[in-house]
Amino acid sequence: MATTLPLELQAVIPPQTSLLEAQILAVLQQLPDRPEAEKEAAALLLRKIALEADSGVVLSYPEHFRRYIERGIACGALDERLAGFDLEQLAGALDPARDRLLGYMAVATLADRYLVRDPETRQILERPQSLFMRVAMGLALAERPEERTAWALRWYDLLSSLRYLPSTPTLFNAGTPHHQLASCYLAEVEDSLESILGSAYEFGMLAKYAGGIGAAVTRIRAVGAPVRGINGTSGGLIPFLHLYDALIASISQGGRRRGTMCVYLEPWHLEVEAFLDLRRNAGDPYRRTHQLNTALWIPDEFLRRVEADEPWYLFDPAVAPELPDLFGTAFAARYRELCRQAESGLLPRRAWRVLPARELWLQILASLMETGHPWITFKDAGNLRSQLRGVGIIHSSNLCTEIFLPTSREDVAVCNLGSVNLARHCGPNGELAWERLAETVRRAMRALDNVIDINLYPSERAERANLRNRPVGLGLMGFAELLARRGVSYAAPEAAEIADQIAEFLSYHAIATSCELAVERGSFPTFAASRWAEGVLPLDTLAELEAERGLPIEVARSSRLDWETLRERVRRGMRNGAVMAIAPTATIALIAGTTPSLDPYYANVFSRQTLSGKFLEVNPVLVEELRQRGLWETLLPEIVAARGDLRAVPGCPPELVDRFPTAYQIPAEAYIEVSARVQKWVDMGVSRNLYHAADRPGQLSAAYLSAWRKGLKSTYYCFVRSRMEVEQSTVAVNKARRRPQWVQRAEQDVLARESVACTLNGVCESCQ
Repeated sequence: MATTLPLELQAVIPPQTSLLEAQILAVLQQLPDRPEAEKEAAALLLRKIALEADSGVVLSYPEHFRRYIERGIACGALDERLAGFDLEQLAGALDPARDRLLGYMAVATLADRYLVRDPETRQILERPQSLFMRVAMGLALAERPEERTAWALRWYDLLSSLRYLPSTPTLFNAGTPHHQLASCYLAEVEDSLESILGSAYEFGMLAKYAGGIGAAVTRIRAVGAPVRGINGTSGGLIPFLHLYDALIASISQGGRRRGTMCVYLEPWHLEVEAFLDLRRNAGDPYRRTHQLNTALWIPDEFLRRVEADEPWYLFDPAVAPELPDLFGTAFAARYRELCRQAESGLLPRRAWRVLPARELWLQILASLMETGHPWITFKDAGNLRSQLRGVGIIHSSNLCTEIFLPTSREDVAVCNLGSVNLARHCGPNGELAWERLAETVRRAMRALDNVIDINLYPSERAERANLRNRPVGLGLMGFAELLARRGVSYAAPEAAEIADQIAEFLSYHAIATSCELAVERGSFPTFAASRWAEGVLPLDTLAELEAERGLPIEVARSSRLDWETLRERVRRGMRNGAVMAIAPTATIALIAGTTPSLDPYYANVFSRQTLSGKFLEVNPVLVEELRQRGLWETLLPEIVAARGDLRAVPGCPPELVDRFPTAYQIPAEAYIEVSARVQKWVDMGVSRNLYHAADRPGQLSAAYLSAWRKGLKSTYYCFVRSRMEVEQSTVAVNKARRRPQWVQRAEQDVLARESVACTLNGVCESCQ
């Protein structure tokens, strides 16, 4: 995909631009045969960007940077405080060679949505290395003036080497006048028109500045409930969700991406079945929300009843207003009392009904198979394993199911995210440079803490909550690439062991860094009420959840590092109320040129759909292996024809077939085990996509019940092969016969395959 200049710029540099666009298209056509053509196309696109940014003459990076800062401040695209840095020193530190680390998809995505533009003419003003320096400078604004340049240099080195990338809002807005850098906002909507409409305004303002929103809506009364102030009855939950859907769909965030939001409902709500239908294509359009994501906030009591094949009672929140604030045994006791009251005639008959728990569970799974929604998240694990349990109640997760922070009438929870790129810390054989990784974590944690103080808050409730709890969410990406380089299949038990070791290391150093920051800057204000002050660590919460449930948590408890010494440091103070969250990283992983989050390679060859276009992606580690064996050119046509499935490629070495499975060939148990090993070290959550070859809803049940039993806090998208792929056409036509069969199949694949939601198309970029 070549980026076209705005009309008002085409008169400035038309000859060079037109030629480069033609060259880029010609090179991209060679991608199926020559994966290295991607780097060639990236180099051409980088030159095209430089021509636009420098108004027709490609300047050296130092010359470009000095001019860019001056022009950016003058036109209002950059924060005027950037002029206070030592610009000569920063300009001299820009490394043009690091542009070559970026693939074509990365450069195209940066050009389309991330590079700063003139607000009036829409001309690109910055080049990729200028972007990384601009973000580093924006993060350094929280440092003492005399130290800002030094910290900007440290963070530039971190970002430009792709060892770590912050989330999309930080990349968008750091160093600009609109410095909304936080990724996620969590809110609870109260059962009043004032709260419902006030929240709509607040959500609109948060989405405007690139924040992703998670909203708990369980308190909103059900259809038919009395509205005493007007002596009428309520229209229920669904019309208000339709309102939020229209609101979010109308916000384009400056044309760079659309607004994003997820609503959370507990499954005892009287309208839960209508909630399950919100994402379906068929039915009344006024009872559908095609932009709004949906998730269930499931208490343990429901899943206990599913396993025991017991009845499940649905209630109008108007008669059960206390349930959203209860979890664990307290929730179960009150819920059972409400069931008794219902059967005894003590509750209005319109305010409750009953159905088999397994019947509702199958409805949930059927909706997951059809639409990928609602996402399954676990209320009791989310609260019982929270380090902020003494600070407040968690009523939902966020847009991408990895943030778990308390919300209330007074507080909108906020979290900013960033992810370590494991692939940039490992050698050719997958061995990790542990000391370098620890240094990356230390620098990243300081940058994330700075965001809290720099951030532009569109909501007073959000600012208050964030300054009180100071949560950050350090995550990871490149896990599947690391496994591939190490020669380990994602489906192998060794993969979970590797995930366990890496997550422990990241958690240890993230917590240790927060302790160091507390010594320098002070602990977060609500520290004394947190579990940190008691010396409780994320690993300890497994035993607490197990005791509360009365059921074993099926995950290994082994550890490798000196946690007891760290525990004593934690008791003395923590800078951050939360330190880790594993986000999906779809877009920043694309920029970093690696695999997203904990996800596997979707396939070894596939078409990736993003908001910037459609791209062909090839597993680079497989290409290296096949070239070393002299098999790449021979097997390429069959690999493309098989949609990246090596099992269908005659002549492919069996060890490579085992080592490079597609996402649907990995058992669901492997996904859950990897996630559980990571979750035991992560104080917030793990956004976990699941891929299934199932053809019936009941086949999904075991995976989700396993996730619950292993103490996970959440899952994310459910991708079912039958929904994500279509059968290729078998009708031959004369025109098709003139081309090789593998070319026909590749073209059909590009045309037929639906984009794979957040993991492959970057739709939930607030967390990326």
